[in-house]
Amino acid sequence: MKTTERLVAFADQRGVDLTSEQADQLEAYLREMLNWNQSVNLTAITDWNEAVEKHLLDALTLFPREQKSGRVIDIGSGGGIPALPFKIVAPDWEVVSIDSVRKKILFQKHIGRMLSLKGLTPLHGRAEVVGLSDLWRGKADLVVSRAFSSLETFISMATPWLKPGGELVAMKGSEGERELNEVRRRLDGWGVGLEKTESLRLPESKSLRVLITLKKA
Repeated sequence: MKTTERLVAFADQRGVDLTSEQADQLEAYLREMLNWNQSVNLTAITDWNEAVEKHLLDALTLFPREQKSGRVIDIGSGGGIPALPFKIVAPDWEVVSIDSVRKKILFQKHIGRMLSLKGLTPLHGRAEVVGLSDLWRGKADLVVSRAFSSLETFISMATPWLKPGGELVAMKGSEGERELNEVRRRLDGWGVGLEKTESLRLPESKSLRVLITLKKA
């Protein structure tokens, strides 16, 4: 099966209408990531099929979303996962991605130019410092993170960025349920409540993914 067909098929399983143009953009982004990866450390995954699954299909698990536009912040974005796929799939959202490694942010800006992605803001800096700015505090509808930190650290860092009613989504692996149980009793102290959890397995590797969604009061 072609890469674009894999993307469209997985999106369809998630209830997402992924266009052929969006699938082409996702593939072009990933190919450019692996090309840059030869000189800039963007990902430890170098096998194409594995990268499609663990980067692109993984990012698609954030969809579908009821809200069709807004501002999403991706903390510890690295080579742009899930920020860049999010922007491609949901072009009406403003996407802000943050990473402390300048070369990774330069790559994301390159992809933004290459694919003509409007409303994409890659920021270089440490998330805990960027988050102090009034430009971002209380301005996000959604904050996401994949493999950035513990759930506790993510919640404490990201909650101040949310608007009332905004959501945090932590993209976790097998450790997700354990980390949630460790912080469950303290959620009220952060001003958030558990909205939902979703456990699923990626289609080929069967790797477990746990998506934890918290909502700000």
